Amino acid sequence: MLPYVGPATALPLFGALARLPHALAVRVWSGLLAAALGALVVAALLLGGTRRATALVAALVLGIASGPGTSALALGQVALISAAGIACALLAYERRARAAAVVATFVAALQPNLALGLAGRMRDRFAVLCAASAALAFAAVTLLAGDGLAGAARYVQLLGRHGAAERFAAIQYTPAALAWSFGAAEPVAAALGVACSAAAIAAAIAVSVRARLDATAGALVALAALPLVVGFVHEHDFVVELIPLVVLALGARGRARVWSGLATALICVDWFGLAQRPTAGAQIVAMGVAVGCAFIALGRGARVTRADASALVAIVALACLALPLGRAYPAPVWPDALPVAYRAPADADAAAVWADELRAGGLTARQPAWGVLRALPLAGCIVLGVALVAGRRRRSSD
Repeated sequence: MLPYVGPATALPLFGALARLPHALAVRVWSGLLAAALGALVVAALLLGGTRRATALVAALVLGIASGPGTSALALGQVALISAAGIACALLAYERRARAAAVVATFVAALQPNLALGLAGRMRDRFAVLCAASAALAFAAVTLLAGDGLAGAARYVQLLGRHGAAERFAAIQYTPAALAWSFGAAEPVAAALGVACSAAAIAAAIAVSVRARLDATAGALVALAALPLVVGFVHEHDFVVELIPLVVLALGARGRARVWSGLATALICVDWFGLAQRPTAGAQIVAMGVAVGCAFIALGRGARVTRADASALVAIVALACLALPLGRAYPAPVWPDALPVAYRAPADADAAAVWADELRAGGLTARQPAWGVLRALPLAGCIVLGVALVAGRRRRSSD
């Protein structure tokens, strides 16, 4: 069992898909995900101020070759739909397109932990009103589709139980899960997670004010901080970072471009996959090289500079460290690692079964090497925030 716990707002869509023949439902959902990736890329390019066809191709390559992108597509994750909604909402806010802003914000909320990144954009009356309208519509649909207030209460309860089931599992990329993998006791790891979340929020607000970031740039900083703030992050959730990464790849220059290249290398390669799939190391690195080349192609320079090549150089350098680490400390993959004779407890609910499967599959083992590999994308988010601020300062000095 792989339980999915999301707001009831998506039930009409999922219910319609469930009534289709399975093969057709897969094709329809795959088409929706492909369209979402296209919408995310186009919106990010427009936020970055370009309509170049070459930039479109490069951004699509970046999205498809990135670890979060391949994970979201291969696993059919709604995170990609939500990320597309966030990108389109930011563009609609910037262009003051009211209807588009409301619809895009509604779509973004299909994965609430990602939609929280839009809070960084709530600086003007237009954005606040659009977000409030979307929130009211979202609440109404949720109550209608999910058995009213009783259903909403069940959703919150299930969300908590599901989160507790995998809070410290290897598939979680939160600071708390990393602290636990490095040896911290569960209460200490949980406390460190809360402290990191508070520090990330404070840092995002402080740098936005100090660097005098505009509303859109502030929202991009909020997206960079998001994985350090929310308590539930998987590899595919980093797909939302493609928005600031594409914007930076288009416009960052000098030191900011070096920082953005390093952030791209850290976030867009499935480093933990080198432990989960050691035999696929060459494929993962090859996808990383494609990411580095896409970053170069997104730049506007007539020739490739050292700053342009920063992502590619960083990916190769990190691979030299991560490949041996992944081979030395292989990690299991669910559900392949479940024992052949495994049977779920007959009287357990979905959350308990999921927790039992994670234990039986070895994904709750305490392994610092796995923590190191999962820490790379989180470090990339910090570097991404630095790049966003550095890029703003350079534009101000120009």
